[in-house]
Amino acid sequence: MQDSSLKRFVRDPALLSMQINGDFPRIAAIEEAGDEVVLRLDVTPDLAWFRGHFPGQPVLPGIIQAHWAAEVASALFNLDGPPRHIKRLKFSNVVVPPRTVELVLTRHGEREIQFTMRSADQQHAQGRLVFPEPGQ
Repeated sequence: MQDSSLKRFVRDPALLSMQINGDFPRIAAIEEAGDEVVLRLDVTPDLAWFRGHFPGQPVLPGIIQAHWAAEVASALFNLDGPPRHIKRLKFSNVVVPPRTVELVLTRHGEREIQFTMRSADQQHAQGRLVFPEPGQ
Protein backbone atom coordinates (compact mmCIF):
# COMPACT_ATOMS: atom_id res chain seq x y z
CA MET A 1 0.00 0.00 0.00
CA GLN A 2 1.24 3.46 -0.75
CA ASP A 3 1.23 5.69 2.30
CA SER A 4 0.10 8.65 0.21
CA SER A 5 -3.17 6.97 -0.88
CA LEU A 6 -4.11 6.02 2.69
CA LYS A 7 -3.20 9.49 3.94
CA ARG A 8 -5.42 10.98 1.22
CA PHE A 9 -8.36 8.85 2.44
CA VAL A 10 -7.65 9.77 6.09
CA ARG A 11 -7.74 13.48 5.19
CA ASP A 12 -10.89 13.12 3.05
CA PRO A 13 -13.00 10.01 3.85
CA ALA A 14 -15.52 10.96 1.12
CA LEU A 15 -12.90 9.92 -1.47
CA LEU A 16 -13.01 6.38 -0.12
CA SER A 17 -16.82 6.28 -0.25
CA MET A 18 -16.67 7.09 -3.97
CA GLN A 19 -14.53 3.98 -4.61
CA ILE A 20 -16.89 1.54 -2.88
CA ASN A 21 -19.53 -0.35 -4.86
CA GLY A 22 -23.07 -0.10 -3.55
CA ASP A 23 -24.72 2.02 -0.89
CA PHE A 24 -22.20 2.80 1.85
CA PRO A 25 -22.65 4.57 5.19
CA ARG A 26 -21.11 7.96 5.85
CA ILE A 27 -17.52 7.62 6.98
CA ALA A 28 -17.19 9.80 10.09
CA ALA A 29 -13.46 9.18 10.51
CA ILE A 30 -10.53 7.06 9.37
CA GLU A 31 -7.59 6.38 11.67
CA GLU A 32 -4.44 4.47 10.80
CA ALA A 33 -1.84 2.94 13.10
CA GLY A 34 0.73 0.64 11.52
CA ASP A 35 -1.01 -2.31 9.85
CA GLU A 36 -4.44 -1.38 11.30
CA VAL A 37 -7.05 1.00 9.90
CA VAL A 38 -10.23 1.92 11.80
CA LEU A 39 -13.21 3.47 10.05
CA ARG A 40 -16.06 4.97 12.06
CA LEU A 41 -19.29 4.49 10.08
CA ASP A 42 -22.71 6.08 10.63
CA VAL A 43 -25.20 3.32 9.85
CA THR A 44 -28.59 4.92 9.20
CA PRO A 45 -31.93 3.28 8.37
CA ASP A 46 -32.09 4.95 4.94
CA LEU A 47 -29.33 2.73 3.49
CA ALA A 48 -30.54 0.52 0.63
CA TRP A 49 -29.41 -2.63 2.47
CA PHE A 50 -32.26 -2.28 4.97
CA ARG A 51 -35.07 -2.33 2.38
CA GLY A 52 -37.07 -5.47 3.10
CA HIS A 53 -34.62 -6.64 5.77
CA PHE A 54 -36.84 -6.54 7.84
CA PRO A 55 -39.98 -4.36 7.74
CA GLY A 56 -40.52 -2.69 11.11
CA GLN A 57 -37.19 -4.01 12.48
CA PRO A 58 -34.30 -3.16 10.14
CA VAL A 59 -31.22 -5.39 10.49
CA LEU A 60 -28.02 -5.02 8.49
CA PRO A 61 -27.39 -8.31 6.67
CA GLY A 62 -24.20 -10.01 7.84
CA ILE A 63 -23.00 -10.56 4.30
CA ILE A 64 -23.12 -6.79 3.75
CA GLN A 65 -20.76 -6.30 6.69
CA ALA A 66 -18.30 -8.67 4.97
CA HIS A 67 -18.93 -6.90 1.64
CA TRP A 68 -18.11 -3.51 3.18
CA ALA A 69 -14.92 -4.93 4.71
CA ALA A 70 -13.85 -6.41 1.35
CA GLU A 71 -14.58 -3.20 -0.58
CA VAL A 72 -12.74 -1.00 1.92
CA ALA A 73 -9.77 -3.39 2.22
CA SER A 74 -9.44 -3.57 -1.56
CA ALA A 75 -9.39 0.23 -1.87
CA LEU A 76 -7.16 0.98 1.12
CA PHE A 77 -4.59 -1.78 0.59
CA ASN A 78 -4.71 -1.76 -3.24
CA LEU A 79 -5.79 -5.42 -3.46
CA ASP A 80 -7.39 -7.17 -6.41
CA GLY A 81 -10.88 -8.15 -5.30
CA PRO A 82 -13.16 -9.71 -4.53
CA PRO A 83 -11.60 -11.99 -1.93
CA ARG A 84 -11.09 -15.63 -2.94
CA HIS A 85 -12.46 -16.79 0.43
CA ILE A 86 -13.14 -15.74 3.99
CA LYS A 87 -11.64 -17.60 6.94
CA ARG A 88 -13.22 -17.83 10.38
CA LEU A 89 -16.28 -15.75 9.51
CA LYS A 90 -18.45 -15.14 12.56
CA PHE A 91 -21.51 -12.97 13.13
CA SER A 92 -22.08 -12.25 16.82
CA ASN A 93 -24.68 -9.49 17.15
CA VAL A 94 -27.01 -7.80 14.70
CA VAL A 95 -26.51 -4.19 13.59
CA VAL A 96 -29.73 -2.22 14.04
CA PRO A 97 -29.80 1.40 12.85
CA PRO A 98 -29.16 4.08 13.77
CA ARG A 99 -25.78 3.06 15.07
CA THR A 100 -22.17 4.12 14.81
CA VAL A 101 -19.91 1.16 14.16
CA GLU A 102 -16.19 0.74 13.72
CA LEU A 103 -14.83 -1.32 10.88
CA VAL A 104 -11.34 -2.43 11.91
CA LEU A 105 -9.04 -3.80 9.20
CA THR A 106 -5.71 -5.37 10.12
CA ARG A 107 -3.27 -6.49 7.47
CA HIS A 108 -1.75 -9.98 7.86
CA GLY A 109 0.80 -10.46 5.09
CA GLU A 110 0.32 -9.28 1.52
CA ARG A 111 -3.10 -10.79 0.78
CA GLU A 112 -4.98 -11.35 4.07
CA ILE A 113 -7.00 -8.77 5.95
CA GLN A 114 -8.62 -9.43 9.33
CA PHE A 115 -11.83 -7.47 9.76
CA THR A 116 -13.93 -6.73 12.81
CA MET A 117 -17.20 -4.81 12.90
CA ARG A 118 -17.90 -3.47 16.40
CA SER A 119 -19.81 -0.79 18.23
CA ALA A 120 -19.31 0.72 21.67
CA ASP A 121 -21.02 -2.15 23.48
CA GLN A 122 -20.57 -5.23 21.28
CA GLN A 123 -18.83 -7.00 18.45
CA HIS A 124 -20.96 -7.67 15.38
CA ALA A 125 -18.80 -9.59 12.91
CA GLN A 126 -15.29 -10.79 12.23
CA GLY A 127 -13.39 -12.77 9.66
CA ARG A 128 -10.25 -12.90 7.59
CA LEU A 129 -10.46 -11.94 3.91
CA VAL A 130 -8.07 -13.73 1.56
CA PHE A 131 -7.49 -11.80 -1.68
CA PRO A 132 -6.14 -13.31 -4.92
CA GLU A 133 -2.63 -12.79 -6.21
CA PRO A 134 -2.41 -10.09 -8.90
CA GLY A 135 -3.63 -11.38 -12.24
CA GLN A 136 -5.57 -14.35 -10.84
